[in-house]
Amino acid sequence: MTGPTSSAFHALQAHFKKRQAIPRSSPGQTNDDEGHLSRGPSLQPGQTQQTMSPAPQLRQTPSIPSYYIDPQLVADDDNRDQNPFDRPPELRGDNDTGRESAPAQNWDGDLGGAGPHRTIGDEYPALPHLPPTQPQWGSNYPALPGSSPEAFRNQHDPGAYIETDGNFGESATDALLQRQLDLQDGSDQESEWEDRQGRDSRYSDPDDDDPRRRRRGKGRRQPARRGQKRGPRKAAEPTGDVKYRINMASEAYMNGRLDEAIEWAEDAIRINAETYRAWTLLASLLEEKGDLKGSFTARVFACHLQPKHVEGWLHCAEIGIALRDELPDEASTLLEQSAVCYSAALRADINNRQARHGRAAIAVERRQYRTAAKDYLYLLERCEYDVHALRSYAEMTILLASAGKRDFYKPESAIEWYRRAFSHFQENGTDDRYLVEWQDIDIFASLLAYIGHTKDALYELKSLARWLLGRQDETFWDDWQEDDREWDVDNARRLEFEDYHEGMYPESSYGGGLPLELRTKLAVYRLKLGDLAEAERHIRPVDPEGPDGAERVLDEPHLVAEVASALYEADLRPRALRFFEPLLSVPDVLDSAALLAAGRCYLDAGDQRQAEECFGAAIDADESNDEASIDARYELAKMYEAAREEQEAYILVNEALRLQQAHDDAEYNDYDEDDMAEFQDSDDDNRYRHGLGGARGPRPRNNRAPRPLKSRAPRPLKPKPTGPNGETYKVSRSRPRRKVFARTEEVTLEEKRRAEELAAAWRTVHDIREAQAAKDGRTQRQTGPSDAFMQAAKELVDDFRSCKGFYSWEKYLIHLGIDEFKQVYVPRNRNLIEMKERLSHNLNPYGPNAERQLGERTAVSYRGVSFSEWLDLFLEYAIGLAHLERFQESYQVCESARDAEVFAKNKEDMFLIHVTWAACALRARDEETCVAAARFLMRDRQFDSDPFRMFAALCRLCPSPASWYASGPVQKYMLRQIKLMDRALTSGGAEDSEEEEGKTNTGRVYSAKELDVTLLVLYGHILFVSNSFTYALNYFLRAYSIDPTNQMILLSVGQCYIHYALKRQSENRQYLLVQGFVFLHRYYDIKIASEDAAERQEAHYNMARSYHAIGIPHLAAEYYQRVLRDPPEDARSNVLGQSDLSREAAYNLQQICWAGGDLEAVKRLSERYLAL
Repeated sequence: MTGPTSSAFHALQAHFKKRQAIPRSSPGQTNDDEGHLSRGPSLQPGQTQQTMSPAPQLRQTPSIPSYYIDPQLVADDDNRDQNPFDRPPELRGDNDTGRESAPAQNWDGDLGGAGPHRTIGDEYPALPHLPPTQPQWGSNYPALPGSSPEAFRNQHDPGAYIETDGNFGESATDALLQRQLDLQDGSDQESEWEDRQGRDSRYSDPDDDDPRRRRRGKGRRQPARRGQKRGPRKAAEPTGDVKYRINMASEAYMNGRLDEAIEWAEDAIRINAETYRAWTLLASLLEEKGDLKGSFTARVFACHLQPKHVEGWLHCAEIGIALRDELPDEASTLLEQSAVCYSAALRADINNRQARHGRAAIAVERRQYRTAAKDYLYLLERCEYDVHALRSYAEMTILLASAGKRDFYKPESAIEWYRRAFSHFQENGTDDRYLVEWQDIDIFASLLAYIGHTKDALYELKSLARWLLGRQDETFWDDWQEDDREWDVDNARRLEFEDYHEGMYPESSYGGGLPLELRTKLAVYRLKLGDLAEAERHIRPVDPEGPDGAERVLDEPHLVAEVASALYEADLRPRALRFFEPLLSVPDVLDSAALLAAGRCYLDAGDQRQAEECFGAAIDADESNDEASIDARYELAKMYEAAREEQEAYILVNEALRLQQAHDDAEYNDYDEDDMAEFQDSDDDNRYRHGLGGARGPRPRNNRAPRPLKSRAPRPLKPKPTGPNGETYKVSRSRPRRKVFARTEEVTLEEKRRAEELAAAWRTVHDIREAQAAKDGRTQRQTGPSDAFMQAAKELVDDFRSCKGFYSWEKYLIHLGIDEFKQVYVPRNRNLIEMKERLSHNLNPYGPNAERQLGERTAVSYRGVSFSEWLDLFLEYAIGLAHLERFQESYQVCESARDAEVFAKNKEDMFLIHVTWAACALRARDEETCVAAARFLMRDRQFDSDPFRMFAALCRLCPSPASWYASGPVQKYMLRQIKLMDRALTSGGAEDSEEEEGKTNTGRVYSAKELDVTLLVLYGHILFVSNSFTYALNYFLRAYSIDPTNQMILLSVGQCYIHYALKRQSENRQYLLVQGFVFLHRYYDIKIASEDAAERQEAHYNMARSYHAIGIPHLAAEYYQRVLRDPPEDARSNVLGQSDLSREAAYNLQQICWAGGDLEAVKRLSERYLAL
């Protein structure tokens, strides 16, 4: 069995037949033998209507057939041969009146009779003309010459279709409006069938008829009656057609027809989208097919139909989380949908701990720390000894406090919760569900140390560790805080304590049982307290120079790094350097702050080479660009300034200033995405809160205390010229830095290694090009760039852009995102401002001959590769980025190629760059950039016609509104070009103006002897789009005077006249219409003489659209049918669309039939031309 099919026409036809006015015979009509209505005897003088014979029995009649449509165009295949297209339909003349008339037609019969007929074109047969009058009087359609009401009444009396009181009835337009109102007011067939069955609809409320339930006005809603259930309504029982489709889907799946089963399930959902079984079945089928994302989406829709089913929401959330690994590109969307599922589960059951934990974990991953802290606090308020929530809550409080948001969830609240949990476990014993581990003691002590209570952290660490090891009775150790002899590995110092009794507890419950992580904490706390001797005892186990040092560095590098940072903070930098140095060879251990500390240690030791390495690694390792990254740039800039490397120092200090300002703006904008997420998807409110109310009280957002505004420097009015026409965008990218303090041999080795890497990248590019060329020779299928090619091209392009010799100093800074004209005010770090001002005064990038000498060395090639090949790589890489929808990066690559001095001097290179730029903009549907690229071509190749054609083509291909095509700057530029052309022809020569965007005079002279038709027509079209038809006609007629047989000019003039006539301000509308159609018929006569069927079809369609626009449907229908009669043999597709216009013509013709009420013609046209 094939898949399900449905037709919207059947539903419309059933609706109209059901609501159509019942035709009745008028008093002046009778039925003839064939069942047609005919004219009866008229009323005699003195005879009243009551004395007439009763009206015949009412009966249903078919819809009025359209007199505009050739029946052969929509006839079935069996009847189509009875009257072929090449034979014109014959009409019977009316001998009595001498005027043309046509008998009533049906769709399957032949047209009989012969006689004279009138046609619009000679080579196309005329369609049957309208009967002597319109089907319904009062229509907006004009009647043909020679029509009369009496002639039409003999065939179709309006009273046979619409009951009136002497009037002929309403117009076709009014009937169409009435039917649209009926569609809006009517319900679906299922609901009407339920009404006919005498039972309630599935959308009805049994209490609607109760007058006590009716609401009056806009007052408050009445409370629900006692015993009435609240919440979502119960799902309706699936109807028979839905059940049938679900059963067919199951049967198809059992027979192995998976695609057909999916179609049946989707069809069941189309009928009733509230069927839970259909959604679950579709989810299972999609999962079986391998469409995991679609299956997940279907399950989410199914859960919305049963919102109180908590297990379903939890299952959907787990599926979404599991799909992240399989669909990494959709990870953020899947996380968001999983969070929504957890929130829905909490709305159904606010105390569901699994959903609360899951939503909080997702919030942590999405960096919504405040939302996560809110959920973890809610869990703690319901179960204060939930150590799983407590650990995460403590982590959130530290992260929020580190970000400067201490006012919301403070670390002190996490400390208080930990105290409660430890007191509970010490009094009641441990719980198997919530086991206290060593990490809880570590977290608790870290919280105390974070808020500055180092002594309390030391005390609590030793006390809780003693309790966890089972020595809670030895409370005398709490009174001894001078040293940590309790946790010595041997008993030498413990025996000196009087209350200690050897052998009461095993040796493993003392120093040997303390984990190394907590011993490291003891060392850190002792260093903070200044007790170096006691700290030295705890440092020995992790000392890299100790007996187990190498093993500690490999197995426990984070502990070594923690001790090194503590030694640095204690101002023991030589000792800290001993711990930092072995960690530099271990990857992913030291963060940016640790690398910054290591660099400063090397700087104090006088090793500038290693300090430069550490500062550079700190800049590269910090993805968030925090304070450590800013300080690393500042330290490195100071080193370069001292070494007379002012350019590198200036770049680094500007980067630091930009990051510092970003941090200040982030702190100023207190309500970020995390703040807004806290108040979204809320499932609980403050009335459910109990327990620790002081942790975070309710704080209304509207009552927030105002923050004092910071003084900001005014921004300059000059925009950044980053695009071809000044558009701004920026994508951050890493910049390779030259090592200033490295040894000569190290620099040589580094350059050699870099050259080998780039050579390998070039080999990869060449291999992929050859493979792609061979593949294109075998198949015409276009594929995107490979990942290997994009990676190799990125490495090569970044290396080219990092060379300062190819760019001017201003352009190089702009590519790095540095604007010299922008004033930055950073009040908290005056050193950066002072260094920038000092470097800007002393900076002289054009003083040395380094750049000029570099330009001489690379005048032909760079790294052994010619500049033409480098340009090809730039353009291929930009196209590849646009194909991957990374449009801003592709723009930046084109911008880098444009600003390079080695390409800017070559006119052909600039042409290729801007054409590629325009291609990327077309891919991005960015009309602004397309217009900017086209304007460069028009300015670069002034007085040529091809740039104007390129401008029109780019604006045509870009699928966006005509906003930039007819913008003010474009109009001014085109008008300047026309004035230059006119001045050159009238005064004997003219040069281009210096007014064009501040450009210097190129000295080009307009050398043509006549006006440029392309420029005149283009400017006329721009005015036409702006609805300036009077001014557009001026330029169209100037072009017409030069080339009177140009089809485009004739069509443009005709359309301009017609559109001007349709305006309200037009004075002589009839004259304008006549003028317009004169030019259109000239265009039509030239166009239909072509041998190409596509061009002839285009002419028919343009004429039909013109008649359709002014409201002459019978002439529009004639030309639409000519489009259908003359299809091109090879209907090819191109970037502008298909060459066959049959589908468009059939659709417009269908609208004419719809307005006339001919539903049968609508059906036939849809089935033959509009079916996919």
